[in-house]
Parts: sequence; C-alpha cells; structure tokens
Amino acid sequence: MMALPDEVPRSSITLFSDQAKVHRLRLTLKILTTILALLLFSELFFNDFLPTTLAFAMFSSIIILVFFFLWASADTCSVISGMVLWSVAVFITYACWLGNGIFDTSVLAFPCLLMLAIVLSGKLIFISLFVYLVSALCFFAFAHSQGLLSGALLFESLPLWGRVFSYIITLTFFSIGVFYIFSDIRKRFKKILEKNASLELAINQLRKRSRYDQLTQLPNDQVCKTDLDSILQQQKTSGNILAFITLNVSNQHSIKMNYSHRICDESLKQLANRLISFSNDNTSIYRFQENEFVILKNSIDYRGISSFVEKVHQACCHTFHVTDFDVVLQPDIGIALAPFDGSTMADLRHNSHLAMHTKSAGEKADFNFFDQAMAIQEQEKLQLTKALRNAIQNNELVLHFQPKVDLATEKIIGAEALIRWISPEFGFIPPTVFIPLAEQTGVITDITHWVIEHSVNACKQWQELGFTKLCIAVNLSAEDFKRGNLAMHTMALLHQANLPAHFLELELTESMLMDDINSIQKQINELRSFGISFAIDDFGTGYSNLGYLTKFNVSILKLDRSFVMNICQSSNELQIVKAIIEMSKSLNITNVAEGIEDKETANLLAKLGCEIGQGYLWSKPLPQQEFIALLSENNA
Repeated sequence: MMALPDEVPRSSITLFSDQAKVHRLRLTLKILTTILALLLFSELFFNDFLPTTLAFAMFSSIIILVFFFLWASADTCSVISGMVLWSVAVFITYACWLGNGIFDTSVLAFPCLLMLAIVLSGKLIFISLFVYLVSALCFFAFAHSQGLLSGALLFESLPLWGRVFSYIITLTFFSIGVFYIFSDIRKRFKKILEKNASLELAINQLRKRSRYDQLTQLPNDQVCKTDLDSILQQQKTSGNILAFITLNVSNQHSIKMNYSHRICDESLKQLANRLISFSNDNTSIYRFQENEFVILKNSIDYRGISSFVEKVHQACCHTFHVTDFDVVLQPDIGIALAPFDGSTMADLRHNSHLAMHTKSAGEKADFNFFDQAMAIQEQEKLQLTKALRNAIQNNELVLHFQPKVDLATEKIIGAEALIRWISPEFGFIPPTVFIPLAEQTGVITDITHWVIEHSVNACKQWQELGFTKLCIAVNLSAEDFKRGNLAMHTMALLHQANLPAHFLELELTESMLMDDINSIQKQINELRSFGISFAIDDFGTGYSNLGYLTKFNVSILKLDRSFVMNICQSSNELQIVKAIIEMSKSLNITNVAEGIEDKETANLLAKLGCEIGQGYLWSKPLPQQEFIALLSENNA
C-alpha cells in the first residue's frame, strides 16, 4: 500500500481534532449559560423578582456550567461533555416537574439536548439520554393523569407573556444551535475537501516522481513499458521497425572515483540533454538505472536505425564540460529490433544487453545489433558457468608451470603457475575463456585460493627435492582484493605448507591498480610485510604509470610479450624494451621478459641488461612431474 506523503501526515486528516472538540464544548457551555441566564431573568421578572425554587435551580446550574467551562481541556473533554448533558437533562426534568410537566416550555429543550448529545458525545450517551427523556415524558403523562403535579397550572391561568418569552428563548437558541451545528459541519467538510485535494495533489506528484528519473527528469522504465506496448500495437499495421537501444555509460564508476559524485551526476544530466535533442515523434528517451539509458526509435528500415545510433554515439563521445573539468564518457550501445528480437520489454532489453556486452574478434564496435548467435553464445556461457562452479570440487583444474630462467646463466630460478581447466563435458577450456567468466561470476576468488594452495605445495615439493632457491609466481585478479581477506588466506596457506613467504611472488596487472587504489595498496603492504614480493605483469600494455611502481613497492616488472617477440625485427619495439629495462634498473626493480621463443631474442635481451626470461625457448608450461624432470635436467 502506498504510504502517505510527508506533506500530509495521518493525524492531520482526522475529522475533529482535540482542539476543535474543546472549542466546540466551550462554545456549547457559553450558549447554555446564556440561555439559563435569560430564563433566570424571565423567571424573576414575571415573579416580581421573588426567589423561587426554579430560579435557585437555574442559578445553581449556571455555577456548574461555569465550573465546567473552566475545567474543559483536551484531557477532560469527553468526561465534561457527558456530565454537561446529564446535568442539563436533570435540570430540564426538574424544571418540568416544578412547572407544567409535558405542557411546560422546558419540554422544547428535549430535542435540543439530543442534538447536543449528537454533537458533543457518542452513541452511548445519546441512547441513554434518549431513553431517559422518553421515560421522563411518560412519567409526566402518568403524573398528570394521577394529579401528582401539584405545581401544574391550567392554560388559562398561565402568565401569557412569560410563556411566550420562554418559547422565544428556547426557539431562538435552538435555531442558533442548529445553525452552529450545520455551519460547523460545512466547515469540517470544507476542510476535508481541502485535505482531499491536497492529498490527491501529493499522490499525483508522488505518482509523477515514480514515473520520472529525478536527476535527468527523463521518463523511467514504467513509462517505457507503457509506450513500448502502445508502439508495438501500432507497428502491426505500419510495418516499421522499432529499435530498442540500450546505452550504458561504462566508465561512470571511474568518473566518480577520479572526480566526484557531483561531477558524475552533472555529466549524466548533460548527456540526457544531448539525448533529448534527438527526441521527436519517432524517438523517445528514457533512463532506467544509474548509468543506463534506453531509446525507442521507430524507423522504416535497418539503415535508418544504424545511421541514427551512429549519431547518438558521436554525441555521447564528445567532451562534457562540467565546472572546471572536461569529462569523457564511454558509451556502450546494444540494439534489439522488434518484432524480430522480441515483442516484450523484458525480451528486448535482455537482447539489447547481450548485443551491448558482446565483443567482436577485433576491437569492440561503437554499437552492436543483436543476433541469434549471441543468444546461443549466452546459453553456452551459462552452461559453462554452471560447470565452472563445480570444477574445483570435481578436481577438474590442474596447474602447469612455466620456468623463469636467468638469462646470464640459463639456470631455472623459478616458475609461473598457470591454471588449466579440463572439463569432462566441454573438454579443454582455455584460460582466456574461463578466467573472465570466473571474474564475472565471482568464482575467481575460490580459483585463486586453489591456485595459491597448490602452487606453494608444489614449490615446497621442489625444495624437498633439493631445488631450494626456486620461487613460484601466481597471477591475481582485481576481484581477489575485494573481499579484503587475501592476506589472511595467503599466509594461512604458506603456514600450512611450511613455505617461507619470500618464495611466493604475486603478479598484478596495471588495470587492476586503477580499481580501488586505497584498498589494494593496504592489502599489498600487509602481504609485503610478511615477505611476499609483487610483480607488474604485461607492463607497457596499460597505463604504464610509473607512480604505481613505487607506490605499491613493486619488486619485479614483466615486459609484455607483444614487445619482446619483435625486438629483432622492429627498432621501435627494441627502443621501448630498452627504455623499460633501463628504467627498471634505475628503480632497482628486477625485470622479466615474457614470450621469448628464440635464442637470438634471448641474447639481445641479455645484452640490453634484461635479467630473467620466460618463454617457449626453454619450455612450454608443464605439469608438476614434467617440470620436476626439467629442473633435474637443467641442474645436471
């Protein structure tokens, strides 16, 4: 159930507030006191100002009503209301008894009293008073028939003008009471109508807010679904193509980290304004989530949609000027076409997401259209993910070790642990396939834990066989740092294997260090304090930020194979490798060259001052027993 908005609290929509009840009670007491005062004056005037029993009763009643007036408050309102009504009922009955019974003018006050009971009190008081007054009338009728009313006078002997004056007073104040009651009712209903109008306005505003994104003021997914259903109905007769275009800002998190949330929000507002400029009768813009926009584009053919999306991509890639900063957004765009790729928003959105996240063999295109091959690939990915979750328990993972060789002596000084997955269902799965999948599904931390455990056990076995100086290198993922317990797990595994920490080397990539610098640096410092060393893998392919080398106390720098493989043929790559080696030496960082496949490359690297080599020249990655055989051969 929808909650009432803050502007209209529940307490404010009650029919009668406590303050209003007290006000109504005091006003009633004033009226009753005035009536009794006038009746007292009439009684005294027509009896030559001689005190009578009725006059004394009237005076006493006035005193009681004044006391009730002074005592009235929110806490005593209900109690006083009942006491006032019963006091007046008793007084009227007494006045009738002293007068002419059912022929006395005081009887006219009976309906007034019931009217007051409706206004001031609840059903219990009203019903009890009604029964009491009816019983009093019956009693007076019986008393008349039996001659019990000694004070009753015949009509001819009654003071004419005194009786008329009593009638006038009673009728006047009865009219005033009725007018007051209905005036009060009209006032209350007017307030109710005002509250109802205010509540409807608040609900409409709340409903509007629920349909529009508050940052960009674009309609949200609810509006999109309604519009999409309508367009799809019209499309059946028009024959046009409807494109469901999903635009995702992939670097939004990076903008927040490098600038601020305010800068990020402002850039998204500017992006929304640019997208709105494309809006027309055939184009509608929506914002679904923080970094996701959706465009519905109606076109007569595929070419028109492709041309439109290209313009959108160009508009998104232009620099956004936010205060003193120039912000560049990275849009990922996926397109699903209706009715071919789906006829509901769920299907079209899912398929546009598949198109958006699908990468081609080469560089990622500016935008992708969905095709059925993506759905098949996604289904295979789901099956592979399911199998990957059970790979560790089913002992489907194995470790291979590629030797790291001292280029000066050509002796093996360590190895890099490389994981392999041989699935009974899918066969051999390359690491380039299942490692990204493991990172996406969160399985990578369990895999890393398994790799470290088996790597340190393998290294311990080498030492027990006499290879006491060999180190083992293990690759890490950015996901491994997110739980914050990497140091605890790693040290526990080293302790369990009884392997000194300095024999373990953990490899990072430059892109990992861009993710959450403070958290990663804290964990790296903790691991380094135990003696574990760190290496930057694939150096030169990322940001090549020299600050990372000192900020994270890196001990080893690994040159990417893409530079190493062609240094004998390309002078440009030779100069790059030479510069990296010289830089590492100046920073007292050990350098390792990956991808060495021939002797000529190895000799050139050694001449340039490279210390360690790794590649097929010496060996491909080997299982544990084959690697041990290689160690024995190398040390023979």
